[in-house]
Amino acid sequence: MLRLPNAACGRTPAWPDFDARPELRALQGRFLRRFHLTLLYGLWVIGLLMLSAMWVFSAFCLIQWIWRKSTATDVPPIPFIVQTYLSFIVLHESYHYLTKPSLHQWPVMRHFFRRIFLHYPYFRLNVLVFDEREKAKQSNGSTESSDDSKCNKEIASKTIEENDLTPFVKADDRALFAFHPHGVLSSGFAFNGAHHMGFLHAHCRWLVAENLFWFPVMRDLLNWMDFSCVARSTFHRFMCTGQNVCLIPGGFEEATLYERGKHRVYIKKRFGFIKLALQHGYKVHPAYTFGEEYAYHSFPYLLKLRLKLNEFKIPGVFFYGLPQCFFLPCTDVDLITVVGEALILPRIEHPTKEDVQKYHAQYVRALQKLFDKYKSVYAVDPEAKLEIY
Repeated sequence: MLRLPNAACGRTPAWPDFDARPELRALQGRFLRRFHLTLLYGLWVIGLLMLSAMWVFSAFCLIQWIWRKSTATDVPPIPFIVQTYLSFIVLHESYHYLTKPSLHQWPVMRHFFRRIFLHYPYFRLNVLVFDEREKAKQSNGSTESSDDSKCNKEIASKTIEENDLTPFVKADDRALFAFHPHGVLSSGFAFNGAHHMGFLHAHCRWLVAENLFWFPVMRDLLNWMDFSCVARSTFHRFMCTGQNVCLIPGGFEEATLYERGKHRVYIKKRFGFIKLALQHGYKVHPAYTFGEEYAYHSFPYLLKLRLKLNEFKIPGVFFYGLPQCFFLPCTDVDLITVVGEALILPRIEHPTKEDVQKYHAQYVRALQKLFDKYKSVYAVDPEAKLEIY
């Protein structure tokens, strides 16, 4: 059998290959696999670039108008496009300020995208694996060693063949799911997290970068799909109720570290989510996505400069995916996300620095263990190393 490009090392002929399904090779299938992601990612990438450009242009026009107004009497008006844009911004912000947050949610949109990605999957393969479910299978049917640090390759491979879509995560379970790596546009977090059937009944709040909420339309789309900004106040608001929360701790820095074929996480300086979990008595699940490292091509140089840009909330990643549409990820990827067993933390209302460091170190070890356990089946390179920054 001809080996597929970027295939997981444990791939067998029995594993699903969505690219080979006749209904997805038809014109309608090809269109629907790309259209909705083009809409979402296009709004994210192109929309943010255009809105940023409009902010810069509007600021320039206003400064120019004020300067001329102070030095001359006959001053041309501010361009109509700037007036229209600023009026729209004022109306949009007023709406969000004056109305209840519940009015900004539209669960139908989240269910719509989940169903679309279920019936018209974008990648060659995307599967969500729960380590707890795998351990139950292994304890019931395996005759091999019960060493917790090793997976039963036969069972792990069978899990991909079955591609169990049964909702697994319980609602309001006081659980925090930390996804790694960020990648370029967070494919694992989206396809095997927010829009996956495994989280259907989880009642999760999906937390993303705060600057995504600075822009009209993008903010509304995120609110419709149960996304919120990753600010500390947001954590407290949802964790006080026991609602499950999901985030990508590595953030911009992890995206900047992205290099095709490399497994990199930015976690050594990320203590905040552990502190919050301790304060609210949450358990923490590490989740790792194999295949994220092949979703895009990137510019790997000038890393220190690009990391410096992150300090100013500027993404420092330069990338392309498909040749015909640079912001769409490559489709020839086996995208497999493994959600690890919960790291049970005590509830400490006022954790000390030492407390946070202690449980943060436990989390990093749990993440490393999860990666090492499944890389021999789900990684492209079974000898891959997890680079921890």
